[in-house]
Amino acid sequence: MYHMLVVDDNPINTKVLTFLLTEEGYTVTGLNSPAEALAALSQNVYDLIFLDIMMPGIDGLEMCRRIRATSTTPIIFISALDESQDKVAGLKAGGNDYISKPFDPNEVLARTSSTLRRSELGTPASRVETADLSLDPIDNRVTLVRSGKTVDLTPTEARLLRSLVRNPGRTLTRATLMENVWDGAPTGESTQLDVVINRLRGKIEADPSQPQLVLTHRGVGYIYQPSVVAARPAITALTVEKVV
Repeated sequence: MYHMLVVDDNPINTKVLTFLLTEEGYTVTGLNSPAEALAALSQNVYDLIFLDIMMPGIDGLEMCRRIRATSTTPIIFISALDESQDKVAGLKAGGNDYISKPFDPNEVLARTSSTLRRSELGTPASRVETADLSLDPIDNRVTLVRSGKTVDLTPTEARLLRSLVRNPGRTLTRATLMENVWDGAPTGESTQLDVVINRLRGKIEADPSQPQLVLTHRGVGYIYQPSVVAARPAITALTVEKVV
């Protein structure tokens, strides 16, 4: 799972954001002290950092500059400062995005997904493997372990499967999947997601009418349920500089 770090001197803000991200399936560490956060950063690797700006001692801008001295981990500012110059200052300090308080939970989740996806661009593409399949994101092909069969996917199908496989056993909401696959709603109609899910099932399920890998959480989203659930699927680096 992606591991997030939330840093805000207001415990309520930290708790709310931590709860929101945890419910979406992310692993989250919430801290109220910039000093504690810098210490945590020296010992752990995070996939995304949320920073408040107005904090005592070391403010968010200075903390961002210190992080940028040694790390390219994406940073999203979440601050009550809403003037354009504040947003510009955050981006100049090294932030990847800026969300104003009070925030819309849906906006936070959408920007989180988008920032994570953009952070993977320019990094080596990776093969994602589970007990049931091996996904090659360079050629958009999936190899089914049980049958040994290799199936060609469309780029959209490959992005959708990759998003699901990277979160085994967890429900991904429709909004999250559309953000991951289409950078938002594909054409303003979420029904297109169902169409692609059905096509994908037709290619990877032994019996598409009785799916065992890509399951529906009715009214919420979809789940990739491998026959053996691991903490995170194995990732083998490939050499070609391309990612989906």
